Amino acid sequence: MSSLFAHLKSGTEQQHREIEHLIDPMKNFCSRDAYKTHLLKTWAFYRPLEADLAALDWSPVGIEFEGRRKTALIEEDLRVLGFPHPPIKDDKNTLGGTTLDFAVGCLYVLEGATLGGQVISRYLAKLGIGPGNGGLFFNGYGARTGEMWKAFQFSAANYCDTEHQIAEAVEGARWAFEKFRDSMSREELFNHVP
Repeated sequence: MSSLFAHLKSGTEQQHREIEHLIDPMKNFCSRDAYKTHLLKTWAFYRPLEADLAALDWSPVGIEFEGRRKTALIEEDLRVLGFPHPPIKDDKNTLGGTTLDFAVGCLYVLEGATLGGQVISRYLAKLGIGPGNGGLFFNGYGARTGEMWKAFQFSAANYCDTEHQIAEAVEGARWAFEKFRDSMSREELFNHVP
C-alpha cells in the first residue's frame, strides 16, 4: 500500500468505523422505504460534492473525473423508486475553494463507497432490487469496480507523494466523511418518503 493510502486509512479509521455503524444494513436496507430514505440522504451528500469536484482540473492527477460521477445514477434510482424530483430543501456540502490534494481525499471516500456498494447490493437483492430497478448506484462500476479502484489508487498515489499533499488528502477524506455523516443525520432535508 502506498504511503498515501496508508495515511488515508489510518487517518480516517475512526470515521470509517462510525460510518459503517451508521449504515447498518439491517436498518437501512431492511425494506424498500428504508432504502429510499437512505438513497435520498446519499443523494443529498453526493450532488453538491460531485458538482464541486467536477469543477476542478483532474488532469494533473491522471483521473477522468466525469466517468466516476455517481449523482446521475442515484437520481435514476430515485426516479425508478418514485422520486422524479427529490424533495430536498438545501445543500450544505459545498467545498468552496480547495486544493486538488484535498479533493483527492474527498474522492477517496467516494471511490471507497463504491467498493462498499458491492456488499450493499447483496442486501438490495433480497428486496428484489438490482441495477435495472433502483439499484444502479450501489452496483457502482459493475464488473469494473475493482479495476476502477486500482486505477484510482495508482493515479492518486503518484500525484500525492509529498508529506504536505498527503496531509491535505487526509484532511479532505476526513471532511468528506464528516459531511456524509451529517447528511445521514439530517432528517429535516426531506418532506416525506412516499
